[in-house]
This record gives sequence, structure tokens and C-alpha cells, in this order.
Amino acid sequence: MKRQTYRIIVICLMVLAAAAFIYLVRSLLAPFVIAVLLAYLIYPLVRTLESRGVSRVNAILTVYAAGIILAGIFLLLVVPAMFNETRTFENILPVYSNAWMEAQSYLNRLSERVLLPSEGRQILLDMSMRIRSGLYERLRSFAEGLLGLIGLLPSFLLAPFIAYYMIKDFEHFKKRLLAMLPSESRSYLINFLLEADLIFSKFLRGHVLVSLIVGFLTGLGAALIGLQFYLLIGIFTALADLIPFFGPFIAAFPVVGLALVESRTKGILMLLVFLVVQQIEGSFLVPRLLGDRMGLHPLAVVLVLLVGGYYFGALGMIFAVPVTCLLRVGVQALWDRLIGLAS
Repeated sequence: MKRQTYRIIVICLMVLAAAAFIYLVRSLLAPFVIAVLLAYLIYPLVRTLESRGVSRVNAILTVYAAGIILAGIFLLLVVPAMFNETRTFENILPVYSNAWMEAQSYLNRLSERVLLPSEGRQILLDMSMRIRSGLYERLRSFAEGLLGLIGLLPSFLLAPFIAYYMIKDFEHFKKRLLAMLPSESRSYLINFLLEADLIFSKFLRGHVLVSLIVGFLTGLGAALIGLQFYLLIGIFTALADLIPFFGPFIAAFPVVGLALVESRTKGILMLLVFLVVQQIEGSFLVPRLLGDRMGLHPLAVVLVLLVGGYYFGALGMIFAVPVTCLLRVGVQALWDRLIGLAS
């Protein structure tokens, strides 16, 4: 019993030391974080090839070769057009700003015709100014953020090499980790990891795929109606769709507003595109790619989204739900462990 207690204490100290080390070198961890995500995403593909008699190394290299081909197509066809749209978008923002001012003047004239009190007109004026400045800053930040991805290029280039060794020696790492734990604690850790894998597989392999399809369909719809910046619209919609509940509204409001600036017809058509894509997502994509919900009440989802957004911004809203589900599973596993020890 004393030996088991000693091992638990040592493991806890090692975890704390590892956490402190990670905090100290957090600015250097970008390639490792990207590598973990990459390894997690492609590991099922590697296992599928292994089940058909392909060796682990050849399976990894095959998946990498397919990924390089797809990345090459993306770099040659999509990235140049995307950055051209970003530069054009930054230059044309003042035009949209002037169009918004004209729309605001029209609303002021309309409020005078309906005999709206001066206080009401001032409230509408202040609200429209806040919306205009907020949209301008958000869209400008989004465009600058896309250009800022260039700074992560070294991390993206290094991540596949790190992910290769993570996948290649995964079983070795797993055995070493389990060997460090007391035998009676291994089943709890395995169950926890299985639940965590279920949660993040739904998010990374399911929700991300749904968001990519939604972004592609929205960008395609914007291109078909002749809207400018359809690539940026698709990317922005895909990123916003990662946020549960609020994502479609976050995407639709500025995009439809930009479409209305070009013409009223394009604005109405863009709104119809969003409505049709949301119907496809809710009726077809989510039931087939995500399945059941993650076990959180809708009110709890709204609460964790607000908390994540308040403390960590857009990334906090994106990862709030899976992290909360993971914490719930961890607390439940710890509680079951304590109950088991007490009994």
C-alpha cells in the first residue's frame, strides 16, 4: 500500500513538473500542438491501412503522400486567390464603409418620415455606428489574421516530422505510460482516454468536417450569385460554424451585410444561401457525421460558450464545449475512483 501511495505521489509530482515545464516553453510549443492534432486526425487512416497488411511506416508515408498532393493542389489553386482577395478586401473596406453611411442616412430619413422621436433617432444612430465600427474591426482583424498565418509556416513545416514519430511509436508511448501507473488505476485511465477520444473525435473528425462542408457550400453559393470575396466568405463561415449555436449568426450577419452593400438582390440571395446551407447541415450533415450530442444541456452549452468567449475570445468559444465535456468525464472518472477506494 505504501509503495502504491509513493508511486501516485511521484506521478503527481511528475505531472506538475511537466505542466510547469510546458508553461515555461509555451511559446515554442506551436509545432508540437499542430503535430498532436495532425497525428490524431490521420491515425485512423494509418490503422485502416495497417489492417489491410501495410506496415506502419509505409502506411504513414502513404497518408503523407496523399496529404502532400492535396496540399499542393490547395497551395496552387486556393492560397494565391485567397491572399489576393484579402489584399483587395482591405483596400475596398472604405467603399463598404461609405455604403454603410449611405444606408444609415436612408434610415435616418425613414425615421423622420414615420415621426420617430429625436431620442429614438439618436438611439438608432448610436446603434448603427456601433455595428459599423464593430463589423469593420472584426472583418479587418479576420483579414489580418489570415495574413498572419504566414508566421506559423515554420511550425506547419516541422509538425509532420514530429507527428511521424508520434504515430510510429504510439504503442511504445502507450505501454510506457501505462507501466508507470498502479495496476488498479490503469482501467480508469483507459476508460477516461476512450471517453476523451470519443469527445474529440466528434469534434475534430466530425464537427470540423461539418464546418468545412458548410464553408465550402456557402462559398460556392456566394460565387454562384456573383459575390466578391467568395473564398474569404467560405473560410470565414467555416471558422464561425465551429462555434455551436452562435456560429451561423456570427457568419451570416456580416456576410449578408456585405452582400447588401453590393445590391439588395445579392443580399437576399446570400441570406437564402445561408438558410439552405443551415437546413442541409441540420437535416443531413449533423445526424450522419456527428450523431448524438455530447451530453450537455443547451443552457450549459450557452454558459460555457459565453465563459470561453469572455476569457479566451474566438478560440475559447470554439473549444469550450469539447473541453467542458472532457472535464466532465475527468471529474466523473475521479469521483468513481474515490467511491471505489472508499468502498
